[in-house]
Amino acid sequence: MHFNASDFPKMEKFFRRNFFNTLPGPRGLHLIGTKSHRGVENLGLFSSVVHIGATPPLLGFIMRPLTVPRQTYHHMKAQGFFTLNTVDETILAAAHQSSANYPIETSEFKAVGLTPVYSEIVPAPYVQESKVKIGLELVEEHHIKANGTLFLVGKIVEVILPDEVVSDSGHVAHQELGTLSVAGLDTYYKTEEVGKMEYPRP
Repeated sequence: MHFNASDFPKMEKFFRRNFFNTLPGPRGLHLIGTKSHRGVENLGLFSSVVHIGATPPLLGFIMRPLTVPRQTYHHMKAQGFFTLNTVDETILAAAHQSSANYPIETSEFKAVGLTPVYSEIVPAPYVQESKVKIGLELVEEHHIKANGTLFLVGKIVEVILPDEVVSDSGHVAHQELGTLSVAGLDTYYKTEEVGKMEYPRP
């Protein structure tokens, strides 16, 4: 196949969505936990989380345009904190279901059968069943003019994960955790280590 820009508008709507969403390959998969100013615990599934830097430790993700209410965004703005929670096969069905469009007064935690849990540091809910829990403070947002999306940046303030999956070098062994990735909106992949290379030098 060979496509160019003149072909894109002619693609059937759902074909185009799936094609461009899966084109870059599998991406990280996270449940984002937030809490509204009224105390409703919210959960959403995101696949756009990226590493920004380690000093200070920052992560960012893409939020779709605010043309409709975005509970995750509004809760983050109100509270200033959110959590990232990795997904494995044991919670995949529940995580996938969390993407359904529930009413704002409904907690996705309760709707899909996952358990909110809190720390003393982060006021947003973690997913108890998740094996890697990351607490973040919202520090920046950037409007992407090309399509109206937002790029949100969080500073990591807390990390909770099993001791045995962190090596002496600092690498986190996601293959041992069973961490999943996703291509598109509905196709999930397992993590498997192929090998570890030496740091490249000329």
